[in-house]
Amino acid sequence: MVWKRMIPILIATVVGVLTLFGWFIEHEGIEGFVNDDATQWFDILASFAIFLGALNLLKLQFNKVIKKKKGWPYALLAILGFAFAFNAGFIMRGAYFVDITDPGSINGVATVLSEESGLTPEASSNILLLVGPDSPYRLDHAYFTEGGAEEFTSAVNAAGGTAVISPVAWGAHVSTRGSLFRWMFDFIFTPLSATMFALLAFFVASASYRAFKIRNFEATLLLTAGIIIMLGRVPIGTNISAWFVLYVLVLVGGVIANSTLKNRQITFGVVVGGIVVVTVAGFLMGWPLDKPAIFYLPVLQDWIYNYPNVAGARAIMIGIGLGIFATSIRYILGIEKSYIGE
Repeated sequence: MVWKRMIPILIATVVGVLTLFGWFIEHEGIEGFVNDDATQWFDILASFAIFLGALNLLKLQFNKVIKKKKGWPYALLAILGFAFAFNAGFIMRGAYFVDITDPGSINGVATVLSEESGLTPEASSNILLLVGPDSPYRLDHAYFTEGGAEEFTSAVNAAGGTAVISPVAWGAHVSTRGSLFRWMFDFIFTPLSATMFALLAFFVASASYRAFKIRNFEATLLLTAGIIIMLGRVPIGTNISAWFVLYVLVLVGGVIANSTLKNRQITFGVVVGGIVVVTVAGFLMGWPLDKPAIFYLPVLQDWIYNYPNVAGARAIMIGIGLGIFATSIRYILGIEKSYIGE
């Protein structure tokens, strides 16, 4: 029982110390471990973790389908999608190209090529005139199955030409344009991802409505910055004059004066005086859309995004870095034992 606890802690400590101090020690063996071996180990462990996660996913979804739990049709769809993706990536090559190496009877082969590629017979004939043993013509689309490629190859050979099948190498088939896996990625995964992000916009709007309630000064800053960012990043924001923003600020100043001083005369003076000042300044400057620039929404949102936002993001990243460092030290010293079930 002791060894079951001590050996994992010892391994984590040794590997953690080597990885940590490997950045500060100029030794070929240690540098090789940190830069190469440790990275490969991480990839191997991550692969096994993905495998176990996939098995757990299938177990949960199968259990939901068998017991007809709530939402089981979605679980069935998840199982079918997993099976299709696994088949396209690991079982089916899904990428067979056909090369015409000898046009033979150009008219006959041109007819077959035009029917397959959608080109006119004249265009197909012009392409085949350039075909030779050293310059074969490859169809611009791949076949998902070898049978489909053989069907076209047989038609070319029957027309008097010569065509050969060129399967894409394993591994390269997942990134080859026109392959089954790439088709799945381009026409299923990408549209679904875009749909999810489109729905996310509505969820963000709903969450913003609940979060942007003026309860205190911080909530007011959040509301103001959020409105400026959202308006400044859409086309309508470029059409909102900086003078309109100034008038809004005058009204906001009146609200603040009324809330703090509780005096109607002062509030009236702040609002009327601000409106007069803004109006006079507008007439003197000719009411330009983007002047004063600091109150033009695209400029203002850029300033908020590049300065206060970056400062906050850096503070968060510093906090994350300190948290990672503290957690790593706890693992190295054996204080943190959650990975062994404690």
